[in-house]
Formats: sequence, C-alpha cells, structure tokens
Amino acid sequence: MLLSDSRVVRVPVGMRQAFEPIRRIGGVNGWYAYDWLWRLRGAMDRLAGGPGMRRGRRDPETLRPGDVVDCWRVESFEPDRLLRLKLELRAPGRGWLEFVVDGDGDGSTIHQIATYDPHGMLGRLYWLLSYPLHELVFSGMIRGIARRAVG
Repeated sequence: MLLSDSRVVRVPVGMRQAFEPIRRIGGVNGWYAYDWLWRLRGAMDRLAGGPGMRRGRRDPETLRPGDVVDCWRVESFEPDRLLRLKLELRAPGRGWLEFVVDGDGDGSTIHQIATYDPHGMLGRLYWLLSYPLHELVFSGMIRGIARRAVG
C-alpha cells in the first residue's frame, strides 16, 4: 500500500519559470525550507551506514536521469515539466519525491508529491512517526519553490 503526501501551489508565471527552482533543488541551493532538518536526517542516515546528504549534485543548474541530488537519485526528468527523485537514505521502505508543473495562459500549477512504499509494520510506523516533520518540511518546501519561481 503506497502512502502519499501531495501538495499543490499556483504561481502567476510560465512553466519554465515555475520549474526553475525545482531544477536547482538540493546541493548548494538547498531544499527551500528547513535545510537543517534535511542535514539532521542525513546525519542519522550516515550513522546507520547510508549515504546521508553529503553527496550534493553533479551540477547546480542541470539535471539528468541517474544524477545524485543529496540523498536522492533522479529517476525521471523532463525539462520544465517533471522531476522524480528516488530516496537513497536508509528507511524501512522506498520513497520518491516528484514535482510536476502544468501551465496555462494564466500561470502554472506546481504539484509536489511524496510517495512512500512501506516495508511491513516498521515501514508504516516510520511514515506515521515522521509525518509531522514531513508536514513541516514539505509544506515549507513548496512555499519556498513558489516564492523563488515568482522572484
């Protein structure tokens, strides 16, 4: 059973401008909200033998499938439209973070979807216990992306 956290924001700019902060996410550009919580989670992961957040990005401006973005790997990328990241932190399940931008003549809609495929009861408990932090981090992230997109 997949678990998901989905958020949407509307911005008064075209798709290219709306996608720009998404394309630059992670590495030296950060995650647009609560970077210290990302670093804390990365430190906990490193203690457990995982990669943590120390990997950064190959390039701060461009992405392609297979690239590393901190603790994520680019699974899918369509310029100005889609970025899907696969979680590489140690967790009792698999996770993805996806951004999709749709546009029309009046602006763009940014969709942010965090999906988690828990492994057993431990995976479900992990999602449940981390949800308050996800609420904080993911809501702050989409607001930060919207602010950067508008300029």
